[in-house]
Amino acid sequence: MPAPTNIIGAARQQTVFAVKETMRGAMAFPAAAAPLIIPAGYVDLSQNPSFTNSEEVKNSRDVLAQFQDAMLAGTFSIPIYARPDGTAGSVPMGDVLFESLLGSKAVSGGSAVVYSPAMSKPSFSLFAKRGHTVFFALGAVAETLRLSAKNKGAVLFEVGGSFMQMGWAGRDAVKTTATADATSVQVYDAKKYTVGAVIWNATKADKGVNGYTVTAVNTITNTLTLSTGVGAGGWTQDDIIEGYLPAGTSVGAPLESRKTSLTIGGITKSIKELSLSYDDKVKMLDDEITTNGYPTDYAENNRSVTGSLSSYFRQNDMAQFMDGIAGSEQAISLIVGDTAGKKLQIDMPRCKLQVPKVSANAPTLDVSIDYTALGTEGEDSITLTWK
Repeated sequence: MPAPTNIIGAARQQTVFAVKETMRGAMAFPAAAAPLIIPAGYVDLSQNPSFTNSEEVKNSRDVLAQFQDAMLAGTFSIPIYARPDGTAGSVPMGDVLFESLLGSKAVSGGSAVVYSPAMSKPSFSLFAKRGHTVFFALGAVAETLRLSAKNKGAVLFEVGGSFMQMGWAGRDAVKTTATADATSVQVYDAKKYTVGAVIWNATKADKGVNGYTVTAVNTITNTLTLSTGVGAGGWTQDDIIEGYLPAGTSVGAPLESRKTSLTIGGITKSIKELSLSYDDKVKMLDDEITTNGYPTDYAENNRSVTGSLSSYFRQNDMAQFMDGIAGSEQAISLIVGDTAGKKLQIDMPRCKLQVPKVSANAPTLDVSIDYTALGTEGEDSITLTWK
C-alpha cells in the first residue's frame, strides 16, 4: 500500500501550549481544557547537535570523520500580545511563561496576579503544532522578555528561552492493522515520531483518554510502542496517525498600546515609546555526561532589567540631564488598560536614569532616556501585575 499523501504544512495551523513541570525535564501534557497560547506571529523552537572533527592524521586535507557530541540545549521564541483574562485575580494568557521568566507568582483572588523575581525559576513543557507536526520541548525555561509599547497596535511581548530536549509527532498512516487493545502499531515511517510523542488515530477520532504516548520507536520495523492499548475496533491499515493536542481554551483579549500611561518618580509623563529588556538567563548543564545524551538540569544566573523611554523634547525635560549626571534614581511604572480585569501594571521601584540623548526628528526634536532597574532588598527589581 502507498504511504500517506505528502502534504505541505500550512503556516496558519499553529496551536501552542505551555504546561508547568513538577520535575525539570519530565513532560507535563496539557489537559483537555488547558489555556492556549495564541502567538502574535510564529513560535520557533530548534535543537541541533554539535560535532567534533577527528584528530587522526592522514595524507589528506579533507576532514574524514566527525564524532557527535552530547546534545546542546535547544532554544525557543514566542511573540505574544499582553492578554489578560478579563476577570481581576485570574491569570493572563502565557501564565506559565511569566512564572518561569520571573520565578514567582502570587494570586489574590478577585484582585490581582503578581509575577515577581525569585531565586529559582520553574521549568515547563512546550508544545507547538505547526501544520501537520506537533513539536514538543521538555525542561523549557523562559529567560528573556522584550516589550515595546507605543500608541499603535497591541502590547507585544517577545519571550525567549532554552530547553533540554526536543521531540516530535508527525503525520503518517497505519501500515498493518492493529487489533483492539494492541500496544504497538506499525506505520510507514517511524522516523516521524520520537519517544514521548503523544498521538491519535485521526481517521477514527480515537485519542484514548488524552492521546496515546509513544514509549518506544523502532525505525527498522517502523513500529511504535504505546503506553496503552488502542481503542475498540482497533486501527485499520491506512488510518491517519498524527500528533495529538487538546482543543484548549483561549484567554481574554489583547491590550491596546494606546491605553498606556507612564509615571516617573510618581509624575505622569507623555511618551512616544517605551522599551523593556528583561534578561534572566540560566546555565543549561549541557557539558555533563548524561545517560540520555541531553542536559537534565540548569542553574540560575544573574538577571538584568534595562530599557529606554522616548518622547518629544520639551523645555522642562532639561532637569533630566542633571538627574542623569547625578546618577538619579526614580521609580518607573507603566499601566496598560483602564478596566478591572483588563489591566497590566509594570513597576520598577528603583531605576538608575542615564543622561538623555537628543536627536532630530524634523520638524521636532526627540529625547530618549536609557534606564536600568535595580533591586532594593533583592528579588524586587520589577513586578508584573495583572489586575
